[in-house]
Amino acid sequence: MPKIERIKKRHLLKKREQKAELERLENDLDSTIGLDTKAQLESGVLDDGSKILLLDGDIVFFESEGRLIPTLRALLGGIVHIPQVTVDMGAVKFVVNGADIMRPGITQVDDNVRENGIVAIVDERHGKPLAVGISKMSAVDIRAATSGKVVKSVHHINDELWDFSKQ
Repeated sequence: MPKIERIKKRHLLKKREQKAELERLENDLDSTIGLDTKAQLESGVLDDGSKILLLDGDIVFFESEGRLIPTLRALLGGIVHIPQVTVDMGAVKFVVNGADIMRPGITQVDDNVRENGIVAIVDERHGKPLAVGISKMSAVDIRAATSGKVVKSVHHINDELWDFSKQ
């Protein structure tokens, strides 16, 4: 996860740049991006050199390991919908503190989860996103597994990205 001290090199994307970026994101996420046609995305670079995309001052996508990943704010705002992995209530306190997702804590897996795909981790009671991660297995493999890490957490509630958006 990127370290956020300040955003440098921040600028509005031109319409064709924004369209190209959104198409690239849609292809990588295998999902549509639900932005208003008048929405203006900004591109920025953090102190550590990682790229971010902002909408109305909130970070909606951040770069991790060369991929742009949606933030929880983007998921909660309905900007993008990605496959979900549901965890039981006993796993919630670990997930919100940044723990990777272990197979025993999972109660449900979307059929669209693919290996190395970006997924939302949601709780079973409210269905709200708690974290965003990268799946280590496909949906079929996760269901067949009985133990081990299945999702690597890259962004969670109360991390620096979450706190930045509350400012």
